[in-house]
Amino acid sequence: MNKSILEDINLLSLTIAGFVAGYLMFITDLALSGFLGLFGTYDIYKSWITSQNLFQGFEDIAIFLGHQINAIIFGFFLVYPKIWKFLPQNRLIKGFIFATIWHLLVLVVSFIFGTLGSIWLKDLLKMGLNFHISLYLLHLVWGVSLALIYQEK
Repeated sequence: MNKSILEDINLLSLTIAGFVAGYLMFITDLALSGFLGLFGTYDIYKSWITSQNLFQGFEDIAIFLGHQINAIIFGFFLVYPKIWKFLPQNRLIKGFIFATIWHLLVLVVSFIFGTLGSIWLKDLLKMGLNFHISLYLLHLVWGVSLALIYQEK
């Protein structure tokens, strides 16, 4: 019996939860920029886009929309039923564990592709500890928010 992966995912809830979680991550980065020498990663992404002359005049909109789409799409990994049920029932802990694993995967992917020549990911690897701490904290905001907001079918 072939069953679609999407059948057991509440797509409306994922879309809303992903959008809200992505927005909370985004606004946290902007609002806390410079706090204890952390956050403000938005500026780095904007510099990457402007250095490539992408979306000229619309960089902020492109970054926001791209970020929101990523927040929803990458949310599929958390709400995939086997992963959702495997993680602890407590949604706070579920989001924390997911975000931590997600962040580690981001670092692994960045290392592999950065080492193989990806300009943006190579730059990411060279960033200071404060950037990496910020990115981890932002992934926690996203993962925990996503887990708290998403409602299963």
